[in-house]
Amino acid sequence: MMATSNNLLHRSILALGMAMLCLSLQPSLGQASNPTRFLSTTEWGYQEVEDPAGLGQREKVQRFEVRPGDCAIERISNDCKRELERSEIVAGPVPERALAEEQWYLWQVFFPEDYTNVYPARSIHGQFLNHRAEPVWTFEVGSTGVLWLGNRVEQEPNYISLIDEDLLLGRWHEISVNVEWSKDEGFFRVWVNGQQRVDHRGPTCSNCKVFFSYGIMRSELSRFRSQLKTEKLPVQVVYFTQAVKSASGIGFPGYVPPAPKEQPADTASDNETIKPTVTVETNVLPATDPLAVEKDRGEGDDERL
Repeated sequence: MMATSNNLLHRSILALGMAMLCLSLQPSLGQASNPTRFLSTTEWGYQEVEDPAGLGQREKVQRFEVRPGDCAIERISNDCKRELERSEIVAGPVPERALAEEQWYLWQVFFPEDYTNVYPARSIHGQFLNHRAEPVWTFEVGSTGVLWLGNRVEQEPNYISLIDEDLLLGRWHEISVNVEWSKDEGFFRVWVNGQQRVDHRGPTCSNCKVFFSYGIMRSELSRFRSQLKTEKLPVQVVYFTQAVKSASGIGFPGYVPPAPKEQPADTASDNETIKPTVTVETNVLPATDPLAVEKDRGEGDDERL
């Protein structure tokens, strides 16, 4: 009996140690964690591949593909019922509490030259979702091929242009987001390829249990089917670098280091020691007497041997 108890205790301690080790290996803020697929399990939906631009600047990138019928039925969302098709991964778990702190996000996205726009269905390629998987902020391609930022926090959604249609395809774009989550007074800022495009101030969430997902998510599919008289939407492919999340934003586009604190002016104390000043008086000899100058230097009295 005693041996059995010791074995159970030993196993419990070992399990606790392994759990603590796993926690110690978790990536810190500012590092990319392992990709976690979100409401998608298809073999073709997510792959790590070579850079499609062929420039050799990125060893591996993330390839997302959505085909007709790629929907999932899960507890958090019944995509098939909601007319959603997707292949996404999430940057971190769904938070258990409302967020109230400043956060930074950074990623790169590549739309190939043969990218197909499915408007009037919606094509979303990056979004901040609430705990019910409902969009709060979206990065989506519109009817003309422009990449827009959609603000779904307001009662009337509004959109801000990020990348024009003639610049979107066939090149990498870097997107940096700085956000303070708040129901009242927060901010949402976006830089695209180093240029600030968005500076929103005000509410940034409702319940503020927000998380970020990216890849391909398309919705309102019946609008496409009705307008184009077809049941199947075209295949879509988009590439990303793995998104990075940071609490500080150091090194991210748009990050401004805090101003250095002003140093107090130096003031002399009452006990300050004043160093004496040495004054050396010099007799100036008349320039009209060369011999006098030589004697003053000690040159006139020397004998030449």
